[in-house]
Amino acid sequence: MYHMPRIVPLLIFCGLLIANISIYRALNAQKMAEIRVFSVGKGNAIIVQTPRNKTLLIDAGSDAGILRELGRVMPMWRRSIDAVILTSADTKSMGGLPDVMSRYHTPAPVRFGAPLSNPYGTTLTFDNDMHITVIAPHTLTISYGATTFAFSSSTPVLTYRTDGISIQK
Repeated sequence: MYHMPRIVPLLIFCGLLIANISIYRALNAQKMAEIRVFSVGKGNAIIVQTPRNKTLLIDAGSDAGILRELGRVMPMWRRSIDAVILTSADTKSMGGLPDVMSRYHTPAPVRFGAPLSNPYGTTLTFDNDMHITVIAPHTLTISYGATTFAFSSSTPVLTYRTDGISIQK
């Protein structure tokens, strides 16, 4: 008759304990959004990722350089963007949009400032908890929970998190 060595039950117990702790930490982790500001060509782009794994692209920069930035922050198997917002109709905001639309599944962009589009000052809700107010071309606020960020064309290229920490690029 074969007897299991005493170490095997101990290893199984340790494995289950580690898995249980990992699941507990994941379920109780503070939910936060990450907002990344990129310099793309002669314009800027903002990529927002919510705790529910939704992705929002605000402006697409002036050229195809936005594809490099999207490739850095999104998993390579993810080929969809949940929403696109354009804060103006100039090339600095939408020059890279055709390249994004050719590589990623995107809905029709929400446009601001041009005739037949949303007026400045309009607040949009994204993924139930995030509020975006476009104030002027390249100027907006993003609110999530108790945190509000103000972004403009002079905002430093960083990653911002809704827990108040900014991370150098």
